[in-house]
This record gives sequence, C-alpha cells and structure tokens, in this order.
Amino acid sequence: MDKVVDMKQKKQRPVIIGGFTVGAMIAIVALAIFGFSKTITEINEIAMSETPEAILANAGINNVDEVIVPVAYFDQKMDECVNLYDNSLRSALLVRQFEWTSCGYDRQGMEQGLVDFYLGEDGLPVGLGGRLTANRGVDDMSRWFDAVKNKSKKYPGTLALRYVAKELKFSYENEEFYPLDDVDFSNDDPINNDGHNHLFTMNLAVPFSVLGNGKETFTIEADDDTFVFIDDRLAIDMGGIHVATGGEIWISEDGEVYTNMMDGERAFAGIKLELGENAVIRVFHADRDTNGSVFKMNLYGIEPKVINTQIADKNGVQVAYDPSDPMHTAPLGVSTILRLDSKKSYMVIATIYGVVIVVVVLGIAFLTRYLLRVQR
Repeated sequence: MDKVVDMKQKKQRPVIIGGFTVGAMIAIVALAIFGFSKTITEINEIAMSETPEAILANAGINNVDEVIVPVAYFDQKMDECVNLYDNSLRSALLVRQFEWTSCGYDRQGMEQGLVDFYLGEDGLPVGLGGRLTANRGVDDMSRWFDAVKNKSKKYPGTLALRYVAKELKFSYENEEFYPLDDVDFSNDDPINNDGHNHLFTMNLAVPFSVLGNGKETFTIEADDDTFVFIDDRLAIDMGGIHVATGGEIWISEDGEVYTNMMDGERAFAGIKLELGENAVIRVFHADRDTNGSVFKMNLYGIEPKVINTQIADKNGVQVAYDPSDPMHTAPLGVSTILRLDSKKSYMVIATIYGVVIVVVVLGIAFLTRYLLRVQR
C-alpha cells in the first residue's frame, strides 16, 4: 500500500512542477506581449507628439537631468606690463595676450580672423595674429590650449548641460563664469586679488549625430575670445577682448551649416555635414581681462553621443569622447540611441520581443514532451 502511494506521489511531482513551470511561462509570454503592445503604444504617442523622448530613448536617458561634458581648462599667468613708449620693449608689447586693462593700453573689441578656418594637426586653433594691439600676439597660441611652463597649466574639469525636455534643449548659462577660482597656479597674480581667477582658457567638444531635420541649432554667448568649430572647420568666430557676444549655428535639412552673428542674417559657413554621420562641435574659449566673465551654450534638437548613464547623481549622462585624446574624438563606447519615430526602432523592438516569445514557447514544448514521457 505504501509503495502504491509512493508511486502516485512520484508521478504527481513532475505534474505539479510542470504545472507551475507552464503557468510561469504563460505568464512570461503574456507579459512580453503586453510589454510589446505597451511599447508600441508609447512609440506611437511619442512619435505623434514629437516629444524629446523621440530623440533620447533606449539609452536610459529619457528623463535625464544633465549631460556631463569633459572640459580641459588652462589657467593663464598674467603677462607683465611693459612701457608702451619704450621702443626697445616693442616686441614684448606685441606678444602680450592676457590682461591688458591695468597696463593702460587695453583696446577692446571683437576681431574676426584671429584663427585659421581649419584646426591644426593637433586639433587646436591656428593663430594668425590681429590688427588690435591686444590681439597681435595671437599668432602664437601655444599657451592657450596646452600647458606651457610658467605661462599656463592644465586642469581637467566638466561642464554640466541642463536638459530642458519641452524644448529638446541642452543648456549651460552662467553670468559669472569662473571655473578656476580654486586653483593655485596664478593665485599670486595681482589680477586675481578680488577672489576670481580672471585669466583662463577652455577646450570642450560635443559629439553628435547629424539628423538633418532642420531643427538642429547651437547658440553661444561669451566673452572674450570664442571660436566654435564643426568637424575641424570654423563656424563661429568671436575673437578678441570684448563684452559678451552671441553667435548661432543652424544645420539645414541637407547638412549645410549656417551661422548667425550678433542677430544678423544667417550665412552659409562653408561647411556641409553628411546626414546620418557623426560630427563634433568644438568650443575654444578664453577670458582675457577683468571685465566680467559670461559663458552660455545651448544645443537645440541636437542628439549628443552619450556613454555612462549612471554618473552625475544617477540622472546624468556623460558625453562620449576621450579627454585624454588630443583630438577629442575617440569614443568610449557610445550608447545606442534609437529614434522612436523611425522604422528601425520598431524592427529592433519587435525582434527582441519576438525572440523572447519564441524561446518561451519552445521551452513549453520541450517541457510538455518531457512530462508526457514521465507520466508514461
């Protein structure tokens, strides 16, 4: 009698286990189908409303607060004043580049043409000199974006772009931009007696994908010298020691780059980007006097390439280029960003869910076959 009961229990065990397993698999299939349906519904809603999530999705950043951009800062030592009327010091006068106000011969004003249209082989601007006294020494910019003994020192840092979802906008705006107030390289310079480090330069880059949707716009407002390059070509030229001045870049539907300076008319910048390809916006900025420091940068409708979605208080993401690369273009492992208004995203999502369903169904089939054999 005990043997009969034991045999019944043995036969019941795989049936019970199989029942729970089949039930679990059915639940997984149901959840997969529900998830797929819900995802497609969300895709349709996003695509129809043209919300920012249609751009920033499937990289874990649809609710991102910040994009962290690596920046190379360079603290600049103040050039000593020389006697304007001593002809023997004329050469020293003409190579001065940082801080002129206290010397009595500061001639401010924006001056274009201080740098070449193309970046140099080192990925940095090539100085061409200038007409204004304060800019004549710009033909040698070696200290601006590189460390030069007793003249400049490099400090790695970051810039946090705030994400404004409603406008599909990444924004940094600072009316008092003094990122190197806490460094020690130029603390003894008299120009810094007010507690601010007034003389510095910075170099940053934002990789992005060229969408060609006619909405991609980049704006900047800064003092002093500010040069913006796209794919190594000059798009915004705001050289010289000047008050805060603005510039704009707009990318047309066919990839042509247009620029707008100081609320003027848009003009073709002589740059054409390949649609669907990657490009890089590079910003080179210098603050060269004590008359304030403003820096504002906005990206509208531009899809930045991102990596690590877990830094910056869990909500931030990091722009994907390698700060140790002098050309600032080496990706660290770009996250996949699917445009949800495209057929490609539908196909990818459908494939993922399809594979899940097929695996579960095959699992149920094999399990059923096994249970039938056991019961025999």
